Amino acid sequence: MTEISTNPQSDPAGTPLSSNEATGSMNSSQQLYLRVSCQHIDDLLEGIEEILQSASSKSPFPKYILDLSPAQIRVIEDYIRRLRTQLIRTLAWQHIDIPAPTIPATRAIIARTTFVDIALDELRPSTMRGSGSVAPEVALELTGVVRELRALSEGLSSYIYQGQNSNLKVRFDHLEAAGHEVQLLRMVEEIATRHGMVEFRPRLDGLTSRLEDNNFEVALFGRVSSGKSSLLNRLLGHDLLPVGINPITAVPTRLQYGPAVKAVVTFGTGSEHEVSIQEFADLVSERGNPGNQKNVARAMIQVPSDRLSEGIVLVDTPGLGSLAKRGAAETLAYLPSCDLALVLVDAGSTLNEEDVGTLRIIEEAGIPSLVLLSKSDLLSESDLEHAVSYIQEQLRRELHRDIAVHAVSAMPGSAALLDQFFQQELLPRFQQARRLRDESVSRKVELLRHALISTLRSRITRQERHDVSNTGDLSKQEAALRDITGRVGVLAASLDRQVNEIRGAADSVLTQVADEATNALRQTNQNTLQSMDLSEMLHTAVSSQIEPLTTAAREVGKDAISRLRNVAQDLGRVDVPDEKDLDSLLRDMPRFEIATLPNDIDVGLWAAFGTVIMRAQIRKKLHRATYALLKHELEDYSHVLWQWMRQFSQRLELLISSYADGYRAEIQELSGHSSAESDITKMKQDLELLQQWTDSGRDPKEIAQQIGA
Repeated sequence: MTEISTNPQSDPAGTPLSSNEATGSMNSSQQLYLRVSCQHIDDLLEGIEEILQSASSKSPFPKYILDLSPAQIRVIEDYIRRLRTQLIRTLAWQHIDIPAPTIPATRAIIARTTFVDIALDELRPSTMRGSGSVAPEVALELTGVVRELRALSEGLSSYIYQGQNSNLKVRFDHLEAAGHEVQLLRMVEEIATRHGMVEFRPRLDGLTSRLEDNNFEVALFGRVSSGKSSLLNRLLGHDLLPVGINPITAVPTRLQYGPAVKAVVTFGTGSEHEVSIQEFADLVSERGNPGNQKNVARAMIQVPSDRLSEGIVLVDTPGLGSLAKRGAAETLAYLPSCDLALVLVDAGSTLNEEDVGTLRIIEEAGIPSLVLLSKSDLLSESDLEHAVSYIQEQLRRELHRDIAVHAVSAMPGSAALLDQFFQQELLPRFQQARRLRDESVSRKVELLRHALISTLRSRITRQERHDVSNTGDLSKQEAALRDITGRVGVLAASLDRQVNEIRGAADSVLTQVADEATNALRQTNQNTLQSMDLSEMLHTAVSSQIEPLTTAAREVGKDAISRLRNVAQDLGRVDVPDEKDLDSLLRDMPRFEIATLPNDIDVGLWAAFGTVIMRAQIRKKLHRATYALLKHELEDYSHVLWQWMRQFSQRLELLISSYADGYRAEIQELSGHSSAESDITKMKQDLELLQQWTDSGRDPKEIAQQIGA
């Protein structure tokens, strides 16, 4: 990842800087550019206000149809106010006087927000350099300024585009109907909206989405022919998964609830297609898709099964046994999305190294696991008891802990075993997961309640006493937020460069594989490298190309969260981000998959000519056999990876801005720069409601009902 130089005496190219640049100030041309751009953005916002006003006018020939509710108009106006306040702070950062507006705006809201985004693009350091070199430290802060403004602009655009989904009240009603406790969430939203605190909306939306995501993912792991597909078919009461044939490598199949059977397949290129069940069976089987030549990345079936209607999602992972190390690694790459792992073992056999290794990796990932003895109907009752006891003892000896072992069978005559397992293990765990999810959201909403209390107190104090906090300290905290936002903002461009490098990495991958293959043959004194070993080396080499990219993404996210927590501590805020929030963003990263396994490589007599010649021959054979295919697969994979990285960058920016915007709003309040005006009497009433929420003897619903009073 390319880092921006912090040398105050030169730009990244080494060009000496002027005195203004060296001290962190823009030159006069850059300041003029910044002022004109900010004024242009303000003109566009003014046009949006005119649209709202003319749409609600009493003219018999109105120009616009009022398709927004009064509450939605209020939220839009609050976003505009916040954008303007931040523009003022941006100009104050460079000590630029604010000119009076001169040109009225007349365009539609969506067009205006689009032009706002265009104007923000023109403020990027790369564009600003047209007015002279931008000092490195200014460039980073300028990136932060642009991202701050863009976050507010995108929040406004998102609110408009979401339509009904932006109505949190409707979503709260749906959650309450599903049995969730959302009264405090509703109260926080009502009060924040009433007082124009749009900075709370991103986290309110995120917490609501978290409650709406009611899935509990259960992944089945096991060797080929362990009976996973048969067991899943029996559990759901539908014969959907192919049975009796080997699954292909690394294509987990998700089974989730749907009103009717529906199969969807996603390919490595990112395209998604609905297919028939027969086509689906061909695509996820070795018989119909040998070596995954059709490059299937994900597979999903919707099933109208009562056992899935609770929110349980079952995932049939590829078999481990015959897929060797690469298959196991790619199967276990699914783990970040897994809530519970079921490892199937044939009741007629014992645990082997692969089973124990799978359970060990699952344990290291912090995921609870159970062991299922499949085909238990083949054993007598006494033999089955002995098998369960023996495997439990194996697990204690190998893993030093107790893991529950359950006997199950896919045979109709043994349906009671499967029913008992579902009722005793899966359903209670799902209910517990939902409870834990609700409790997690409740804790975060409670933190929001305290943050809202703090904000209301600050506003009341400022309006009553006109208090202004130490602006020097607040400026440092605001600069820190700009720096955080700037570092996250440049992440996407850095990741783009690294993805482009992966696109053209075929030569370096083959060189790495040739080195590894040569060392392997020298150590074993063999002349032939097997196809499966070569395939594993190829995937390992590609993984080494990807690792710096994922490491950079994680480190930037961790650093941003750590810095945000420091700002929150300085402000006395209790609502802070957690690194677990970052982990959730890194889920489901696409895996590299090469469609065809390479052929064995036989170096023959070349092994006698020394390591250098042997390596050159292996490199030559690899290039001839796999270069064209590898180059094509890397190009396809880099496209999918680019899409995923873009989504990750956007989600990380949203996570960071959802907290930073709240801290920024408090800084504006404390420094007396906020232009928000609220009924101070109503603010005091709302503050009292929030403070009384946890008072003993009061019904939370009764308190919530007072919001509209």
